[in-house]
Amino acid sequence: MDKLNEEVRLIIAFTVTIIIILVFGKMQGRHSEISKQTSLPSSESTTEETVIYHEKQVIEKPSDIPLLESEQKTYEDSRYIIVIDTISGSIKKLGIKKYQRKNEPFFTVLENSQLLLDSAKDGIYPEYKISSWDEKSSLITFIGHLGKNIYAEKSISIPSDSHTFQSSITLVNKDANRTFFTYIIQAGRVNLHQPVNRNEISPPELLIKTNGQILKLNPSRIKQDTFYENTQWIALKQRYTLLMLKTKEETKSFVVRENNFVNFGFMYETINMESNGHKNINLSFYAGPSDYFIARNEIDDKKLFGSGFFASMGRFLFTLLSYIHRVIPNWGWAIIILTLIIKVLFFPLTKNSLKSMKTLQKLRPYLQEIQKKYKDNPQQMQKEMMNLYKDYKINPFGGCIPMLIQFPIFIGFFIALRSSIFFRGAPFCLWINDLSLPDTIAQVGNFNINLLPLLMAITSFWQQKLTPQEPSQKAMTYMMPAIFLLLFYNFSSGLLLYWVTMNAAGLIEQYFIYKK
Repeated sequence: MDKLNEEVRLIIAFTVTIIIILVFGKMQGRHSEISKQTSLPSSESTTEETVIYHEKQVIEKPSDIPLLESEQKTYEDSRYIIVIDTISGSIKKLGIKKYQRKNEPFFTVLENSQLLLDSAKDGIYPEYKISSWDEKSSLITFIGHLGKNIYAEKSISIPSDSHTFQSSITLVNKDANRTFFTYIIQAGRVNLHQPVNRNEISPPELLIKTNGQILKLNPSRIKQDTFYENTQWIALKQRYTLLMLKTKEETKSFVVRENNFVNFGFMYETINMESNGHKNINLSFYAGPSDYFIARNEIDDKKLFGSGFFASMGRFLFTLLSYIHRVIPNWGWAIIILTLIIKVLFFPLTKNSLKSMKTLQKLRPYLQEIQKKYKDNPQQMQKEMMNLYKDYKINPFGGCIPMLIQFPIFIGFFIALRSSIFFRGAPFCLWINDLSLPDTIAQVGNFNINLLPLLMAITSFWQQKLTPQEPSQKAMTYMMPAIFLLLFYNFSSGLLLYWVTMNAAGLIEQYFIYKK
């Protein structure tokens, strides 16, 4: 079950729910027509992976070239902890002193990285030395020698109030002759065999903007070296983290597979320097939370965060959630309050639906009489049944409407909460210490006992019990809660808190409506 990510489980749950509703609805009224099929739109607009430009020759990959010996030094200020390889001038690890879970010294954005590792195409690295290391001005500079008479100077500027870093590489030709070469700057690498903590990171996704189009790549499916012309930026996105490297001018990019690693970055093929000439390469990179509400202020291309109806709904719900949080500074209570507000707004529809189902149960003898009377005339049977529904102003499928409405809102909540950095490490109360994790209260062997999904299943069961049903639909009373328990058992406690609150409020609604 852990091998399925949360998005897949959500889609499975929605699809299974629709299938069960349609199957049992058909069993209830076999002669009623179902004119519409329900499907789940994608929450994000995804461009299919396409190859813009592919070369058969293999470039020298960073993993193929013997690396320089590593000497690491740690930069630390009030916001960042950054481990830098002082010989290659690359960033190996980057952490933020914010958004930590309990007992974490910092929130890790990059680990075992090779960000800004640069070399010539023939495998020559500029062996850098630190020129300046000024933590007060947040500037680090290196000077290196790139074979013969080519020199390199690299700078990294650490931001003081954002997550966007600036970097530049200046190449200088001290030779008496003109020189031509290709230069490679690595943005990062993905270890395909690295163990994945599902609660911390999701399967990595590579995004490349090339020729005005955003491509989304699954690193595990990359089998050959691929090159893209006219690239503006390249990004690595995971559940909570985002690395986006951007060039000042469009250039070529690469994604190459080497055993268990996928390396990606930029390639400058047309470096042509006269004697005593120089070439400036200016870069910027965002390294921080992938949360839309943080990164949107620094990343212009909002399509990187996904688009579509469900993505927009998720952002709208989180905006409402953040307003509530300003008044009540606890994300758990904010979720409960917003859930109750949604429940109140949809109460008229829920009330009519529940009353319709109650009336439908009372009409069961008349429906059975019609079915018996016109068993040899299906068309007349359908006509008489529809007239009966019309006379009593009921919808035979009205009981499904609240569930169908609840699912899009649930999907919106899922999108809003799944990568929200604000819930990471945020406690609620009692046993819920982190709204971004399952609410484990005990462990039996290697099995975690999570309380909220059990409460969700119990409240779902009682809702089904209180709902008037045809005998043929009674299996749903047991089937639906069991399916939800299986699929949502390891979901984050923040999302399940919404679901349990919605169920509990629904039980109160049903009690008072049916009591009357």
